[in-house]
Amino acid sequence: MNIRHILLLVIILFISGCTTSGQLYYVDTKGNEKLGCDVEFVGMPRVDKFAVEYALSLCAKSIVKKGGVIQEEHLLMVDTTIPLAPCEKAWTHELAKQQYQAKKLTKKEYGYIVANIDLGLATVNKCTDCVKTLITFWSKYVLLMIY
Repeated sequence: MNIRHILLLVIILFISGCTTSGQLYYVDTKGNEKLGCDVEFVGMPRVDKFAVEYALSLCAKSIVKKGGVIQEEHLLMVDTTIPLAPCEKAWTHELAKQQYQAKKLTKKEYGYIVANIDLGLATVNKCTDCVKTLITFWSKYVLLMIY
């Protein structure tokens, strides 16, 4: 083996160590076993396991809703709600990373948000008028208290 082969082997081992994946099989209404989901997240081993859990849970819930049967019933109990993005923004990888590094998100929340983004589910958080009114009220109240 020359140095290129050794280097290639090291790179392959390193990359494979940074990959988290999962599959979900189900039985359809005709009794056939099928692969429902095959997910893989790469690059953030600390949170990728949560991203896989999130994606498989959404997949499991969709399969059961359509009449399929799964063995991993615990996936149906996973709470897949994620924190709202800041007002007038949608979650992006950069925004989620910033919030995580600022300790505003747990590893689990960060992983769930990463999966949500990668699955194309991220939407703009259009803060309700009620929330905006409360924020406006309290900011004016605080200003009055200062003066």
